[in-house]
Parts: sequence; structure tokens; C-alpha cells
Amino acid sequence: MDAYEIDPDRALPAEAYRSEGAYETELRRVWQGGWVFVGSADQVAEPGDFFTTFLGGQPVIVLRNQDGELSALSNLCAHRGTLLVDGPGNTKRFQCPYHAWTYRDDGSLLSVPHAAPNEVDKDAHCLPSYRCESWHGLVFVSMNPEVAPLAERFAHLESLAIQHGIGELQHWTSQREAEEWNANWKLVISNAMESYHLFKVHPETLEPYTPTAGAYYLTGSADGTATGGTQKDDDDYVLLSLPPNFVGVISGKSLLYQFVEPIAVDRTRTISGGAFDYEDPARASKISGLLSKATARVSESLMPDFLPEDKWICERGQLAASGDFAPGQLVSMEQVIVDFHHYLNRQLHNAETPPAKTAPRE
Repeated sequence: MDAYEIDPDRALPAEAYRSEGAYETELRRVWQGGWVFVGSADQVAEPGDFFTTFLGGQPVIVLRNQDGELSALSNLCAHRGTLLVDGPGNTKRFQCPYHAWTYRDDGSLLSVPHAAPNEVDKDAHCLPSYRCESWHGLVFVSMNPEVAPLAERFAHLESLAIQHGIGELQHWTSQREAEEWNANWKLVISNAMESYHLFKVHPETLEPYTPTAGAYYLTGSADGTATGGTQKDDDDYVLLSLPPNFVGVISGKSLLYQFVEPIAVDRTRTISGGAFDYEDPARASKISGLLSKATARVSESLMPDFLPEDKWICERGQLAASGDFAPGQLVSMEQVIVDFHHYLNRQLHNAETPPAKTAPRE
């Protein structure tokens, strides 16, 4: 099965979570066919900074070149396909650890050891480059050269990003946590998107602070959705869902986020990170670092760790994918999932998607 049928107003069929053929199609059309969140601009703050990632199984280097521009290159040597580098790091050139073929940071081949003059056509052995753009400090890469610019894709969310100062926050790149979950990537990211499950899955960790009944829809489309909700003793939070793989919670002067990378049809790498209005303690001075760590401990005490509960419910959903069921109707509180399904329908079936809509607050 190459692609499953999608009714945006209903749950996905079980095949969406277990079919190897569908998974391979997603790697090509979703993960290699559109914008994918890969990290933050703070990870590549200085010329020469780079980190590595995978897009649909394709190894990629994300870097800031010597001209100070963000870019993305293939992480496979054009000679025999060896991984060039492991990130993060800082360099002006990339040298293959196998035969020392060396590339400039624009992907052009610089040198080939022990080769006769003109034996290797250097112009024919450049590293492929990919689209790479930043939106308020969030970095996305696309292997599709025809993809629309990020500013166009997120136009309906622009005013919200400015209002909350997302681009002014500093990402704590040293504080990220990653782990593998035994669940399909769509189970993991859709769970992160919606607030409908909080009262049941997180009765003691999240529900007392961000009650399910207080959740509401702000604006959204297949390109991304913003929902919100009430927060105990604080201003409302905003939940930003940017398919296929990013969900961030904006609360006060912080952005806590989760993004995913598919490993296999039933395994997903889940990465958690955050951005704040003060510096990463790993980069700060000793005094400001201690203050930042103290603030982080207070935040942790106010918001207990809920990720083990999410992992449990997502892995439970993957176990259930061995069975078949008639996909059920999504309720109004799951409109963000409807938007996500429109995104999948577009990427997998070239379906037309509805324009962005905004829901009035009652």
C-alpha cells in the first residue's frame, strides 16, 4: 500500500501507522517534499557552525557559511557516499573520513588526494544543496526546490509570532533531550498537537494547570495551526503546530517545543527543547548561569514531567495499529488534527486544501 485514504474529519486508518509502503511514500512526499523543522538559528550562530540531521532518511548538514548565511548540504560524500561529518561542530571545510575528499561550505569539491590532474570532474562531484530558511529563529529545510517560501507558508501565523516575540527568545541548545518512542511519527506529533486528551492522559501533570475545558482554536490551515488555552494563575498559552514535525507551547516569555524524526514505521525520535528570554546557562556567565538554572528548576517544579505519559499513550496506539477499525469522527476540539490531515492529504494525494480560518473567541 503506497498511500492510505484520508478523510480529514475522521481518524486515520490503522494502515497509516503500520504500512511499510505508506511509510516509504511519506518519506518521499512529506519529509523530502516540503519544509521540515530541523533546529534553531542559535545552533548555528557563528560562521562555520553546523549540525547534522536526516530528512526522510537523507543525511543533511545544516550550517552557517562563512558569509553568515544559513544553508543545507547533503552529508554524503560524492565519491562513495560515506557520511562526511557528525554534528555539531564548526569548520570552514568538510573532509570525508574515508578518502579525504574535501568540500567548501558551499558544497563545491575542493580537493581529491592522489588523483591525477583532471581525473575527477570537480563540478560533477559537488554536494547537493537544499532550501534552508529561518522563521523567527526556527530553522526549516526542504529538499524540494519548488517549495513556497516560509514567509508565505506561515503568513497566517506571522502576527501571532510577532505578538509573542518568538524570534527574540534564546534557544537553550545545550538543554535538549531526545529519546526513541515505539510509535509511528504521526501518532506522536498529533498527540502533541491536541489538548483533547489532557484530562484523561495527564490528570495530575497537565490538567490542573492547562485544563482541557479551557482549550480553544485560534487560526489554522494545512500549513500550520495556532490553538490556545487557559493556564492556572497565568496568562493563556498558545500552542503552535507546524506540520509535519513541530509543536511549541508559548507561555509568558518562553517557548517549549517538541519535534519528531521518523526512524521506522513504528519508531520515532522525539526531541524536546526550549527558548527563553535569558541566555542558555551553558553559554552564560557563572552568575547568570546559576540564576537561569534556578529559574529552570522552578519551572520544572510548577510543571511536572508529562512526557512519559505521552510516550505511554502513543506506544499504546501503535500496539493497536495491528488491528482494523472504521476511523471515527473527530470532535470540534480536534480541529488542529483536521488541519494536519489536510496537510497529509496535500502532500500524499496532491489534494486541494481549505484556506486559513480563524475561530472567534466566545
